[in-house]
Amino acid sequence: MATSEIHSVQTTSGNQARIKRTIEEAGQVFLSGTPVQIAAGDGGLQAWVQGATKIAGFSKEAANNLAALGVTPTAAVNPTPQPSSGSVPFETSAVNITRPFFRDGRVGFEVANPDTIFQGQVGPAQTALATDVGVTYNLTKDADNHWYVDKTNVANLVATIVKLDPADQSATPRGVYFIITDAFQQIPG
Repeated sequence: MATSEIHSVQTTSGNQARIKRTIEEAGQVFLSGTPVQIAAGDGGLQAWVQGATKIAGFSKEAANNLAALGVTPTAAVNPTPQPSSGSVPFETSAVNITRPFFRDGRVGFEVANPDTIFQGQVGPAQTALATDVGVTYNLTKDADNHWYVDKTNVANLVATIVKLDPADQSATPRGVYFIITDAFQQIPG
């Protein structure tokens, strides 16, 4: 199983990775770190259809499984006022307010452009090798719905490994840094 989500780790320019929030397509149930695409026609964000389209980027949050395109979830999912819990020490009238929900019918994602380098893993039974640097592979979704760089699937070559993850010091390292190839970038530059 893939044990880490895909996310940006650096840019070639030294700037911050470009992040966008876009309306979500209806019925999306993807996890954070999923490759996403902008749907043709209505422009909603959806999980990438492997090999069929280009990649807009990688989701920063899980999808909300909305009933319709970009519709804010119901009050049960997005309550007002925000729920509170517990007490505040030495403040008898105060309450802890939980982190506010940011569910506005949109999903944030890191744009896959020529400047952004992402961190991920190679497949579960695979090892990241120095000979993989510069090689382009596919992305595959695991049984647990996490995505990884797949060294065995040579169709739809979308992810070029640019560096091995220096933090992965295990006996069988899987961590890699990669970019999405120009041909598969939905939002270039």
